[in-house]
Amino acid sequence: MMTAKFKITLNSQNIEIEGSEEFIERQIERIHSLLKIFDQNSTSNKTTTPQPAGELPLATPETIHPKGELSVPDNFGEWMYKFKEDINDQEKALICAFYVQAKSATNDFKTSEINNCLKEHGIKIANPSTSIQRLASKKLTFQTRKVGKLIYMRVSKDGESHLKSRFRGTD
Repeated sequence: MMTAKFKITLNSQNIEIEGSEEFIERQIERIHSLLKIFDQNSTSNKTTTPQPAGELPLATPETIHPKGELSVPDNFGEWMYKFKEDINDQEKALICAFYVQAKSATNDFKTSEINNCLKEHGIKIANPSTSIQRLASKKLTFQTRKVGKLIYMRVSKDGESHLKSRFRGTD
């Protein structure tokens, strides 16, 4: 495996990335959003914490979504990576639910879609149905409609806030 390097310097701040070519390509796709962060920092005269060489800033709600909105990448794995590693089954279901909802034309999801998405990505949770029901009882999801026996749900604003609190780099 070849090791590649990428370095960019803006206003005496450096971004250095080192790794496989595929890793570098994925990170370069994020450069646009990073440039926005540097621009925001320089226009508001904020000081930034330097990052060790080869590391990108940790994901926070502000760095991922400056307007406070959650937006989902095309790849589910990339979406899951934005969250802390110590998430429980309900949080995995919530993360997946928001992803499926964002990709849905009707902006909602069914439990079976969550179960299928998690299975496709090798993520096992004890009982997706129970996890979704518990999320609803915590007001993190809510029912939008019912067609026969099928219940369609959506992630609530409280659910979105909970997701933001579970981003890497937030405590």
